[in-house]
Amino acid sequence: MHTPLSLAGKRVTVMGLGLHGGAIGTVRWLAEQGARVTATDLKGADELRASVKKLRDLVGVEFVLGEHRDADFREVDLVVRNPAVPRDSKYLQIAQAAGVPIEMDSSLFFAACPSRNIIGVTGSKGKTTCARAITRLLKEAAGLKSVIEVGTDGISPLAELKSITPKTTIVFELSSWRLEALAERRISPPTAVVTSLYRDHLNTYSSFEDYAQAKKAIMLHQDSGGRLLLNTDDPKVAGWAGEAPGSVMWFSLRDLPEGDGIFVREGMITIRAKEAEEVLFDLSSVHMPGDHARRNVLPGLLLASLAGAVPERLKYALEQLPPLPHRLEAVRKLDGVIYINDSAATMPDATIAALKSLAGRRIVHILGGGDKALIFDELAGAEPAANIRTLIFLPGSATEKVKSALTAAYG
Repeated sequence: MHTPLSLAGKRVTVMGLGLHGGAIGTVRWLAEQGARVTATDLKGADELRASVKKLRDLVGVEFVLGEHRDADFREVDLVVRNPAVPRDSKYLQIAQAAGVPIEMDSSLFFAACPSRNIIGVTGSKGKTTCARAITRLLKEAAGLKSVIEVGTDGISPLAELKSITPKTTIVFELSSWRLEALAERRISPPTAVVTSLYRDHLNTYSSFEDYAQAKKAIMLHQDSGGRLLLNTDDPKVAGWAGEAPGSVMWFSLRDLPEGDGIFVREGMITIRAKEAEEVLFDLSSVHMPGDHARRNVLPGLLLASLAGAVPERLKYALEQLPPLPHRLEAVRKLDGVIYINDSAATMPDATIAALKSLAGRRIVHILGGGDKALIFDELAGAEPAANIRTLIFLPGSATEKVKSALTAAYG
């Protein structure tokens, strides 16, 4: 996995400085390797002031803001693109035509990381919940001394390299965009977890199949010693098992007829490994909002158990898991009304799962927003099935599509 990188004196363009911290870590790491860095973004200096301020102490970094210059992609040694930059950007095409290599923070991380103990987590929804649970359970239940989580909530992978040794375990949340870079280098993490596969980001992918193929890079390039954890409750995810180069384990909220993994039988969380079964504890001990969240902590329980954690420690560590923001987050209760922030639910399937978790409650549903070229028919069917008191629509490019689908469903 570890490949020495020679970046000293190299001219590197970082495309997309952004507002959320990931590219800041990338720019700093490249500068620390001795690279001559140009950070460029179409956003202007005023909008990016906070990001630029965090990098002002660096020597040899140039900021080109409010524009991209052709020369910064043609006359350099390397381009590093932000995960949000479209693959078909004309500036990336300029770099490709000039023979300039294009990387992302994920591919650079795998090249420079001294540890092979990498657990990659992907999925349309549930990545952060799953990655956070794996990290905490490995630390607090299995007692691993060095576990680092990267890729979640703006945690820069490259910025964390200074803390990683060959014995460190890394839990890496991998979006479809970051997986694109790994696919180009034929890299997959030795342990891979897939939480779900829904229609998403179809404004940046040509089809659902194209999007799914990007996700599949998390397991396609494992070797025979690779380990793949699949959500068997999602038929699309479960169908990947036949393409796995290594071993497959399953996680499910239902009984598991065959195979190794973690599942729920008669309300009890159970692990099966090499035909031996161990009952951990009742599913009701998992205090998470909704079945999808409870399912997404199961890989953490499984991996921590395989690392030596006993049920009592697993249960205790699980109870200490803090709730994640923006994911069915109860932010306030006032005059008998609970206000829930589920703004991370940016696709119909996630919203449907949230409505199911609130079954029986009267709901004022605030929805709408940007268009990712998704289809809202299933959401339109789920809204009437829920106990909706009021619908409030926010402005956005997808809002009219949502309203039209709901109007048709409600009649």
